[in-house]
Amino acid sequence: MAGFMTSCYDLDTAPMSGTITEDQRNEIIAKDPAKIDAISSGVYVNYNGWELCTGQMYDFGYPGIMLQLDSRTSDFLSANADDYGWFSGPAEYLDNTSSNGYNIVRWRLPYNTIYSANQVLSSIEDDADDPLMMYYRGQAYGNRAFAYWNLAQMFQFTYAGNEDKMCVPIITEDNMDEVAVDGAPRASVKDVYNQIISDLNTGIELMTDNPMAVRSDKRYIDLNVLYGLRARAYLVMQEYDKAAADAQTVISSGKFAPLSATAAIGPGFIDLNSANWIWGIYMATEDVHGLYTLSGMLGSYTYGYAYAGMWKCINSNLFAQISDNDPRKLWWISPTGNSNAQYYTEASGDAVAYLEENGFAPYAVTKFAPYGNELGQSQNEADVPLMRIEEMYLILAEAQGLGGNLAAGKATLENFVNTYRRLNKSNPYTCTATNEEEFIDAVWFERRVEFWGEGLGYFDIMRFKKPVDRTNSNWSDPTYNMQPYAYYIEPTNPVLIMQIPQSEIDNNKQITDADQNTPGVAS
Repeated sequence: MAGFMTSCYDLDTAPMSGTITEDQRNEIIAKDPAKIDAISSGVYVNYNGWELCTGQMYDFGYPGIMLQLDSRTSDFLSANADDYGWFSGPAEYLDNTSSNGYNIVRWRLPYNTIYSANQVLSSIEDDADDPLMMYYRGQAYGNRAFAYWNLAQMFQFTYAGNEDKMCVPIITEDNMDEVAVDGAPRASVKDVYNQIISDLNTGIELMTDNPMAVRSDKRYIDLNVLYGLRARAYLVMQEYDKAAADAQTVISSGKFAPLSATAAIGPGFIDLNSANWIWGIYMATEDVHGLYTLSGMLGSYTYGYAYAGMWKCINSNLFAQISDNDPRKLWWISPTGNSNAQYYTEASGDAVAYLEENGFAPYAVTKFAPYGNELGQSQNEADVPLMRIEEMYLILAEAQGLGGNLAAGKATLENFVNTYRRLNKSNPYTCTATNEEEFIDAVWFERRVEFWGEGLGYFDIMRFKKPVDRTNSNWSDPTYNMQPYAYYIEPTNPVLIMQIPQSEIDNNKQITDADQNTPGVAS
């Protein structure tokens, strides 16, 4: 049952797939209700599935989308990206056209998740009062909301000011049979976000005070994940009081703890069981396909593409703004060679010597540890963070500061940074923002540093309506061979959003060429 959920069916021609009929599915569940567990678990295979959508090596689940989106920012630089070609398309802004493979993954993978979630919801009665069935339904609503949250931010500009623009088709368990025959139009941004909030509200209702809503590990959605997802959605919608309340709910749960300043020095971010992770992708041995994982692409301490010269680097201008009192500055190699390698005592060998022997690039990332702390290993069996408790603190600060209480937002931001991101407590951080725009820049800076490489940076650019500015930085340094792509892209340039795949237009009766997004040009 889990297997049939994972094939990246072509939404454009067969939203319901031809693998199993409605009657067959209901008959299976009636004979063995435990099968619903397999169906529910199958939803999550979409997150780390291998070549489900295009059959290309960059098609390795949601981590591949994370890398695509980060590659479109100014903060994430891949040295010598053209040598192997992986994710050079997104970096060059050649990836948003209707026929591009990267773009097809960004469309099909979320819709595959939506399809899988709809299968779960259509297999359980709406009024089912069994706590376990309610938990399964709650997870399905959460997964569907997350998929639409991604689609909405990739295929249209941000919510505020664009509420009535065309976004993506809405397919639920209620209309999926109809859509399979008649297609579905592009819904408005507002309608898509209404669906997201509705799904999350329902999921929260199903899991609240539910004794069975206890996950076996953090790959599964639980009540705190739902509140975190809703906080994200409300933040985009500028429903700041609601975003703050949801973020505070997760913080107040007491189930998660931010990395301390000392712990933040060393490499990590590969373990689902980490105390600061709220939700993540579990990577088992069978889920790893050589170097085609987040770890294989990002890991400077692993045998991967960094080892081959494609070091993933931070924008030199952003790096220069990080305080020397901030442990996160050691997440990248300074031009003088300083990084967390000198503190990496858990490594299987001399981490400093390892980086030097492999000819590290200045500003290369050392944030992510290798599997088992074994330098140069190629197993790349590393879990992937989807949501961390640090994000809830920064959402809370942003929502307070932009929701009419600048003083409270500044206080929350200062408290987070000084408690968790300062090594010398006698030299504290002070937020000097005097207005909302300056405060946005202060919060954005913390998010740019904190979540580098975790797939959130592009969504922040869109939400804050910031330009992509690669000028006057190491993007123009011949060492990295990326000078042609040292773009400055205005926040209104249509190249920032993706085109609807042509196959969707060709096969969806309710979408035509006239409904297509303008491609835009990067320069």
